[in-house]
Order: sequence, then structure tokens, then C-alpha cells
Amino acid sequence: MITAFLRIVLLLSLTCAGALARPPVGDFVKRPAVSAVQISEGGRYVAFLTPSNAHFFDLNVYDLQTRSAKKFDMGGDDVLGFEWIDADRMVVYSENRPDTRGRMRVVDIKGDKVSANLSSRHHYFQLVSSLRRDEKFFVARFFDDGQGSQGLAVINTRLRPATMAGQNNARYNVHEWLDLPKGEHHGTMTDLDGEVRLVSIYCGKKLRFFYRASAKAAWIELPFDYEMTDVIGFTNDPDVLWVSHYSGDATSSRLHRYRVSQADFGPPLYEDARYSLSEASLLEVRTATGQARTLALHYHRDVPAQLALDAEFAAVQKAINARLPGRLNLITSCDRELKNFAVSSTSGREPARYVIYQHATGEFLPLPEPTPWFNAAAMSVMRPMKFTARDGLELDGYLSLPAASADGRKPPLVVYPHGGPWVRDTWGFDSDVQFLTSRGYAVFQPNYRGSTGFAKAVSKDDDFEFRKMHDDVTDGVRHLVAHGLVDEKRLAIYGGSFGGYLAVAGVAFEPTLYQCAVTFAGVFDWKRLIKQSWSQSDDDEFNYDRLMQRLGDPAQQEDRFLTMSPIAHIAAVRAPVLVVHGKMDTVVDYRQSTKLLAELSAHRVPHEKLFFDTEFHGFSERENYQKFLETLERFLAQHL
Repeated sequence: MITAFLRIVLLLSLTCAGALARPPVGDFVKRPAVSAVQISEGGRYVAFLTPSNAHFFDLNVYDLQTRSAKKFDMGGDDVLGFEWIDADRMVVYSENRPDTRGRMRVVDIKGDKVSANLSSRHHYFQLVSSLRRDEKFFVARFFDDGQGSQGLAVINTRLRPATMAGQNNARYNVHEWLDLPKGEHHGTMTDLDGEVRLVSIYCGKKLRFFYRASAKAAWIELPFDYEMTDVIGFTNDPDVLWVSHYSGDATSSRLHRYRVSQADFGPPLYEDARYSLSEASLLEVRTATGQARTLALHYHRDVPAQLALDAEFAAVQKAINARLPGRLNLITSCDRELKNFAVSSTSGREPARYVIYQHATGEFLPLPEPTPWFNAAAMSVMRPMKFTARDGLELDGYLSLPAASADGRKPPLVVYPHGGPWVRDTWGFDSDVQFLTSRGYAVFQPNYRGSTGFAKAVSKDDDFEFRKMHDDVTDGVRHLVAHGLVDEKRLAIYGGSFGGYLAVAGVAFEPTLYQCAVTFAGVFDWKRLIKQSWSQSDDDEFNYDRLMQRLGDPAQQEDRFLTMSPIAHIAAVRAPVLVVHGKMDTVVDYRQSTKLLAELSAHRVPHEKLFFDTEFHGFSERENYQKFLETLERFLAQHL
């Protein structure tokens, strides 16, 4: 089914002129003119990011009371992001290359000053939360770097380092260490007061969940299977949690209120037979009395869904949708009085346009367009679609079409499978997809089995069957060809990380299907990845054990690893391959790509390479991203 607003934008896409000029590559590399819009809980301030003259962003604040905006002076730092921690204060993440990376500071917007330094030049940790019980206290996670204790700690921004010769001050601002269950720490959840209430710990060869009713209560192990149950929030009752859960009779995970003392999930409160709630999130506000007010449930169907759980919030949603018809409108934040709302609104042809909605007056305060350099009418729209795999499993995907060709030819297709594999593609504006459709290519994004957010049969049952995932991608491509939507003689496949695996698997296991392949930071040798995981298991035993349990031991299941690893099948590859990787990648060792290059050379397969000395598992530097897109454009044009 296609929703009403999608019918509107799809109709527009069919009437879009094919002769519009292609935007330059640089336009797809630019950061949005406005992003990350958030309202303070008091409702006076709206903070947002704009591109800086360095690598990332500047912090901007609009005062709804005075109707004035200012760019906040961070002393020359380049802003990476921010989060509100109360009505007037926020934590700002910044850097000042080459001296400082990852600095964290508390900014008092009302007082127009930096009120506290959370980290300094040589002081790194992961910030977990701000504690409401005392504004100088925060929770931080310290990692084992050989310089002191590790774990969760309450830090005090008023403390200062001692100045003793030879003393390591890496943990100088720790007020107290939190007493945690023993084991390998894999996650933390806090309530709206910032108190740590849930941790996931790997111990005894099992990932366990421990919960406490308050900051002073004892830890209780919850009888949860991490594959079947996810905690998505806390209620005002310390004995009750919001969870998503796959029960024995359910085709998908459902929303429950779990009572800890009785180990009781109770009846399901909401379910969607096709889409899972395992990655759902709650939109909440902290009221003036300190209570949590749960407003809405957000999750992904074929398009994002925001379901009101509060009558007043539902009325606001209705009013916004009436004023902005034919668009996807999502409320991203609001104040505790439910007066001012930040709204993300898009037709799919542009990144989300943000407006501030004031419910009392019905007034909209629009922020600047995110990408004014694009002609939205010339952009494509993701079309939700469904296709059936060879074993009968129905799967979702998205098809984005370019403007119609003047000669009426079917467009060439770029298959663009997501990484993970345990994530999913979602509906919206995707810069890579828009770049490809602007160059005349149709783009197919299949949510193959193992993709998260779907019913159990899709997301859980075969979530380590990598060859079946490859088959799903192939079946989706053949579906598009059979329906006459794309040119079967001009097919390419491009992906990153696990998508990079699928790209090389595509040309290795289906040697006559594609005319070329592009892989970025891909995995081609699963034995090598197991070996890499073993070398990192001092810090992540859980991930290594999980791979061994679900994939098997390469020493004992050699045939299985050969079957699913395209590195062993390069002799079958006929299509040219572009191999891209960042040399600082710690997720997938770049030697996966160097070994692939050696095999391509050995079997005389045409190939190109593009390595980046300063990139990790993705692109952080705009110059490198642009170089990649330029190389991608040339490579696809040459072979399609």
C-alpha cells in the first residue's frame, strides 16, 4: 500500500522534466544549511546547527521570547553536536583540530557562557547523562586505557586536577564510581533525571540485563533474552518498564508494560504484524514536577510512523498535519508545557525542513531551507515496494527513479544494499540515492532478511544466513527486471560494510547479472573477520563469542565459510570492481580490501582502488567524500 502523501509525490515525479541540469557533485557533499533542531524543555530556546567554516558546524540559538537569533561563540571550536540538559543549559561536543578532538563543555544559554568543562585536551570518556539532583554532577563511562579504573562514574565539574609530579589525572573529576554487576559492559539506560537504571552486562557467556528501581536500589537481573526483548523506556512507576517483546504467539515484537516484581509482560498494548517495535523509541518530556510524560511512540513502517499516546499531543499532530498536507510531519521535540514544537517536515524530495509550531496561536516559525541549492522538483522520491524471495518470504524495499529519459529507454539500475546487516533502510531523503538518480540511474534499496524492524520471519529467523541475504538481493533485482522497470543489460551493485560484502557477492555468485560492482569497507573473507574479532576480544568478548556461536568455528566448518565468502570465488567474477576503503578503519580491517585486490589481480579481473589514509569506517571529511562520488560517477558511467 502507498500512503496518500506518497501518491502525491509519486505523481509529481512522473511529471518532472528530464532535461533539468544535473547538480554538481559538490552540492551532494555540502552539509545542510540547518540541522539538529531541538527545543529546550522550558520552551524559550530553539537550538540548531549550521555549517561552519571548518569541518563541521556552528551552534545557533533562537530566542522565542525576544524573537532574536545568535551564533554562539565556542572560542574557535568546531561543533560536532549538542543536547539540552535542562531549560537553559546544554552539553556541546566540539573539536579544534589538530590540538583537540572530542571536547565536551556545558553551555549556559541564558547566561551566555561556558559554565563547565567536562573534558579537556587529554581527557576522554563517553558522557552518559546529566544528573538532575545536582547540576554539577554528570554520569560518564570510562574505558580501560591502562591509566586508571574503568566503568560508570559520577563526575563533578567543580573538581580540579591535583598538580603532583608524576600523577596521572585522567580520572581527576570522579566523584564516585557506580557499583555495577561484574562483567563486560555493553549498554546503559538512564531515566529523565539522568539516573542509571539499566545496564547490559556480558558474563557467563550470556548478555544479561540488570535493572534498579532508583539510584540507591539494588540491581535485579531481568529474565530477558536479548534477542527477544528490548527495553525502550521507563515509566513513573519504578516497577514498570516500557518494552518491546517477541512473545511465543506473536509474528512480530509488540509494545508491553513489563512489571518487574511479577516478571509479567501483561497484554500487548500495540502491535504491527509486519513491522517490529524492537527499535521503537518514545517521545517524552519531563514535567515541572519531575514526572515523565510519554507523548508518542515512534517506529518505522514503509514510512516513519509517530503514534500519539497522549490526547493533547494527538490534537497537536492533527493540527500540524492539517496545515502541512501531503507531507510527512514528525514532531522531534517540544517543551514540557506542550506549547512549542519542533517539526520535521518533508515531501521526500528534500532533507527535513524544520518549523517551530506554537500551538496556542497556530503560528509556524519556519527555519531556513536545509538545501536551497537543490531544485526540489528535480529530486527523486523513494517508492516503497514489496517483492518475494525464492523461498516465498515477502520483503520490503525502496525504488527511486530518475527523471524519464527523452528517448524512452528504461533506466540503468544501481542496487544499493545497506550495511549491518542488522539495520534497515528507511524512507526519506538520502544524499547518495539522490546523487545517483540525478545521474540517470534508478536505485534499489532492498531490506533483505536479517534487516531489523520487521516481523520475526524477516528480522530474526535467518539473521546470520548471509548467502540467503545475497539471494534476497538477487530476487529483488529480478523482480524489477521482470516488471520492466529497469534495463536488465545495465545493472550495477554498490554497498558499504556488509553492503560491500553483498556487492562483491553479487558479482561472484551471479557472474552474468551485473555489469560492475563498487565496494566500500566491505567484508569478503569471514575467516579473517573472525580472526580480527578474536584480536579485539579483550574489549569485546561478546561480539567474538556471538560470531563463533552463530557463524561457527572456521577451523571446523571450512565449507560453510568458503560458501559464504566471495574471496574464494573471485575466479567467477567477470564484472569490473571498484574497491574503496579507509586505512584507519577499526570495524573492518582494510586488509580485507587489499586481499580482495590481490585476488582480483591474480584472476585478471578489471578493477580500480581508492584508499583514504585519514578515513575510518565511513566518510568524515567532505573532501574525501567528494573525491569518492566523482570516482563513483566516472566508474558507473564507464561500465553502464
